[in-house]
Amino acid sequence: MPQFGHKSHLRIFVDPDLLQYEEVWAAAGTWHDVFGIEPHKLVEASEGLVTDLKRG
Repeated sequence: MPQFGHKSHLRIFVDPDLLQYEEVWAAAGTWHDVFGIEPHKLVEASEGLVTDLKRG
């Protein structure tokens, strides 16, 4: 769930594997509200923390 529009601050975690792509697709709640964005811009906009959460 993105933090945009929420009254309280949500912690956002981003898998570092996402950063290997030139563009990723994000959604805004419906099938008609999708957009391409550079991963580092998505991290910046969401104030996300890039961290490896994989178990292994």
